Amino acid sequence: MQNNTNNNVKIIVSRYNENLEWINDYPFNQFKYIVYNKGIDTSFCKNNVLEIINLENVGRNDHTYLYHIVNNYDNLSNIIIFFPGSINMSCKKEKAKILLEAIIKSDYKNAFFLGSHQDDIFETFKNFELDEWQASDISNSSLNPERKLQLCKLRPFGRWYKYFFGNIKAKWNTYLGIFSIDKRDVLQHKKIKYELLMNTLINSSNPEAGHYIERSWGAIFYPMIYTKKISY
Repeated sequence: MQNNTNNNVKIIVSRYNENLEWINDYPFNQFKYIVYNKGIDTSFCKNNVLEIINLENVGRNDHTYLYHIVNNYDNLSNIIIFFPGSINMSCKKEKAKILLEAIIKSDYKNAFFLGSHQDDIFETFKNFELDEWQASDISNSSLNPERKLQLCKLRPFGRWYKYFFGNIKAKWNTYLGIFSIDKRDVLQHKKIKYELLMNTLINSSNPEAGHYIERSWGAIFYPMIYTKKISY
């Protein structure tokens, strides 16, 4: 294993019912993990796992990521990588590998945000809203098949975005819950900002707000001065 086991880089995994066996594959086996476990089954792969933190099953991946930031705000690793437990899915594994290989190539010194460049996130998604959604990983949907979302009080996306971000013209978004961020881009904003966003996710295991946040990570960390951007 490379010399990356210190506090420079950590992978944060939001896990529900996945086995996490992908951790054993290259390049995933070159990193250390903190697993936030929201499921009832604890028989998952624990190789290279530094810590397991049990959480209530609310807010899906987005809640987990914000929870980690809020509760580790003064003790974040220099590069924070966020993964869903379902990296075993081919579309997610491909993106995650590209991300990790870029970090390895940078000698573990740079964070990368793999996503799409937009002229303006607000304009791209302002009319977006969603009434139903089901987990895409079969191990998760078989345990929790719910589809109906807890709807946002502010919808569609444009109303919600204006409330949290005002007139910020963020230009990057990402999907699948797979990205990394430089600690300095997190700390440019006060902790209360992340707390307010997290609190929109705490009352449901399937909140519409999670889909709004997924489209807004580029706005949440705006302007991402230190994190490298890669089109994906």
